[in-house]
Amino acid sequence: MWPENWQTVRLFLACETQWRASAAMSGMVWVGLDYVAVDVVARRRGLEADLADLQVMEVEALSILNGGRA
Repeated sequence: MWPENWQTVRLFLACETQWRASAAMSGMVWVGLDYVAVDVVARRRGLEADLADLQVMEVEALSILNGGRA
């Protein structure tokens, strides 16, 4: 892993319980990270991650969590 990505990975992992989900006819649909909660986690842990990089990880995770339906 490149050193410049380490803070983003740490924040992404720290936010593992900060996902929004919604019930749909097809089952559970993962919507994305709760950005208010992400900000709280980042500030309390002293992490300075790039939001754009975090969103790249979020989009990839959503694709997996939603079974290819991002």
